Amino acid sequence: MSFIDNISPSDLEMIRAVLDDAGYDANLLVEDQRLFNTAALLVTKLFLSGVGSRSELAAKLACQLGKAGKHRQSCRSSLSRYAIQGLPLELQSRPRLQ
Repeated sequence: MSFIDNISPSDLEMIRAVLDDAGYDANLLVEDQRLFNTAALLVTKLFLSGVGSRSELAAKLACQLGKAGKHRQSCRSSLSRYAIQGLPLELQSRPRLQ
């Protein structure tokens, strides 16, 4: 028995709508099946873990994967990378000479 069997048709339609609104639609499925499947699995797992509202699902999808398309942007920042590697030279403040 698949976990999909535990989701009602109306809930599946909501999940599909969240994916479509973020650009994860049939066109993307043809272009990049792996990305589409990743997004579909993420939203489905979030739903099954208790995230039930369409807006919450959309926000979490946007944060994790961003909008689908050429100009995808995620809400993840580079700050965690900088915490490990240090700031690049152009972002470091230079001591003032007096």
